[in-house]
Amino acid sequence: MKFILCLFICCVFFISGCSSNNSNQSQVLVLPYSAFGPPSMSGSLLGVEWFQWQSHGDSRPRKYDVNIVVYRDSSFEEVKSQYPISEKNEIDYRYVTYVDSITYFDENISNVVIMEQEGYPMGTLPDRLKATKAQIIDKLGD
Repeated sequence: MKFILCLFICCVFFISGCSSNNSNQSQVLVLPYSAFGPPSMSGSLLGVEWFQWQSHGDSRPRKYDVNIVVYRDSSFEEVKSQYPISEKNEIDYRYVTYVDSITYFDENISNVVIMEQEGYPMGTLPDRLKATKAQIIDKLGD
């Protein structure tokens, strides 16, 4: 009987440990720089589109692998240690809190919709911004 009780308690701790790991993982979402719209819109939040250790972008067209880490319920230090920047390996991250990302999307979706209503050609930008915001909310909660 003691063995069964001990086994049951171990299973409970194991399952709760697994679920807490999953919840920590769900508190971070990594997106490409382009998910936040054009650099002219996102630059004030994310910085430049090229690697942050460079003083300017390449004179030849080049895609820079810059990713945005949106995080919630974690400290900046924790997220930065999970997703470190490496000039040697050309790995560049920008870190944005959940609240800042939602504020950014709320403001810019509204601005883009107004501009579209005024006759400016916005193409698929409003829908792409709405989809990214929905993805963040879906992954990190509301």
